[in-house]
Amino acid sequence: MDKSYRQFLVVAELGNISLAASHLGLSQPTLTNNMKKLEASFDVPLFIRKSKGVELTEYGLLLQEQALELQRRHDALLHKMADLKERKTEKLRMGTGDAWWEVFVKHALKQYSADNPSISIQLEFGNHLKLMDMLIHGQIDLFVGHEIIGLSRRCNVTFIPLLQDQEALFVHSSHPLLVNHKITDDTELYPLLQITPDSDTYQHLIENPLPKRLEKERKKVSERIVYEINSLAASVDILKTINAIMPYPQSMTDYFAQSDIVPLPLAHKGQIGTVGIYHLNDVLADHVLDVKKQLIICSTQSSTSQ
Repeated sequence: MDKSYRQFLVVAELGNISLAASHLGLSQPTLTNNMKKLEASFDVPLFIRKSKGVELTEYGLLLQEQALELQRRHDALLHKMADLKERKTEKLRMGTGDAWWEVFVKHALKQYSADNPSISIQLEFGNHLKLMDMLIHGQIDLFVGHEIIGLSRRCNVTFIPLLQDQEALFVHSSHPLLVNHKITDDTELYPLLQITPDSDTYQHLIENPLPKRLEKERKKVSERIVYEINSLAASVDILKTINAIMPYPQSMTDYFAQSDIVPLPLAHKGQIGTVGIYHLNDVLADHVLDVKKQLIICSTQSSTSQ
């Protein structure tokens, strides 16, 4: 993609030419001049200059939308070229949250692999914002995760709901709240353990930050000791040794029971979220459609068995 567009996207994301220049390894005058040339090429103002940075005009917002799409297509082209060089013309690239891997994705992928033994597979694990960033940049074809509330409309994606899951609060089996038979009122007094929490790196994907902010306030994140861990296995190991409380999908209760980790008895039902498949609004390759169908089948079976 044209370097001026890449530079523009960095300026648009950071909202500050000085910070963008530092990020790009350019001098501020050079980047400022490049942005002026870009504006001149369209004969419209792209930025509103302010004392603490810049904001996009309506022309700038339009260019940002189109430049992000160009970047995604360019990145996807590079990945496809790399696959062709390796003679891997058909490769499934998908992502999933750790919970959904255990609940139904691994069963779907097992069946898909048995039916398609010649197709290579790239599997990515992580937070739904990280996977969304990979999706819109053409690094994966689809992913399974919670619906992202407040997602930017610039993300040209489709969400297919699969199931609903309730949040539970997990602790080790000898946690004081269980020993003392207390119910949830005192949960905020204990450390909070978050598996694959949202990263500031991907906040540009959120158009309406209010739902995410209310979620943090509900969990009183700013008032507690917080463990942020990007590994399910490590989270389980740590939770067995400390009196922390871990919010996680209730459907993982049987999985955690193997490690003596159990849900707290709640006075009120936990928050309910929708889990589904995200993919781009493009024509999907046949092998991607096949795994999508298999994911839908296995998620339905999982919901029925619970």
